[in-house]
Amino acid sequence: MNKNIPIVLCIAGSDSGGGAGVQADIKTLNTLKVFATTAITCITAQNTREVLSIKRQQPSVVADQIEAVLKDFQISAVKIGMLYDKVLMKAVLKSLEELHDTPIIVDPVMISKSGDDLLKPDSISFFIKNIVPKSFLITPNLHEASRITNMKKIKSRSHIEECFNKFIDLGATNVLIKGGHSEDIRKSTDYLSYNNKIFTISSKRYHTLNTHGTGCTLSAAISGNIALGMNLLDATRKAKNFINLAIKNSFSIGMGNGPLNHFSQEQ
Repeated sequence: MNKNIPIVLCIAGSDSGGGAGVQADIKTLNTLKVFATTAITCITAQNTREVLSIKRQQPSVVADQIEAVLKDFQISAVKIGMLYDKVLMKAVLKSLEELHDTPIIVDPVMISKSGDDLLKPDSISFFIKNIVPKSFLITPNLHEASRITNMKKIKSRSHIEECFNKFIDLGATNVLIKGGHSEDIRKSTDYLSYNNKIFTISSKRYHTLNTHGTGCTLSAAISGNIALGMNLLDATRKAKNFINLAIKNSFSIGMGNGPLNHFSQEQ
């Protein structure tokens, strides 16, 4: 009986289409041989094309889920995804206040691929003030990084450096700016600010619509790798490779942005 399996707590929304949210987290962590526990913040009715509805869970229910997990499991890392509004954020922050040494990886889920708000606009300032400083790592894409730091454009290396400085001023410890939305048609380049150094992590760009859940999957993979004992740089590089293969071998199912293939890892 294996009592040493690493455990990650995923605090995220549920995606009925299975490609993003807590479903993507669980699939990713299972593939990495990491055990996933969960606290569901919202129930979304969505598919590869659209979000039909969002039902926020009661803050007390979210808090109870987190408490139940922390009472019974030794958590190696926490991954936070969809938080939706400041009421839920307050509940999550209070529930995690006793976790002092457990790394918290935050994916700032703001807008779905179909353009729906997954973080209420009137709660973004609360997120910036209270969630960003709580993170061990925050993983914004270019649009999210621009919104959080109030930078109009992030295109050049100097823009990236300026953006990192703004995140640090906001209280962030480590930051991964994802380059999936960049204009480079040949490769996808992410930038990691870690231990006061900037690291570049690139991979081949695959031209496919099947990228639903990319951000959720990457942050979950980083969380799992950290739980497995890797340092942040190695965990991020390994997660980038995981994403690259998941996109390369993605599923053409549904009529919109199809999901990644979390199970086909050529290692």
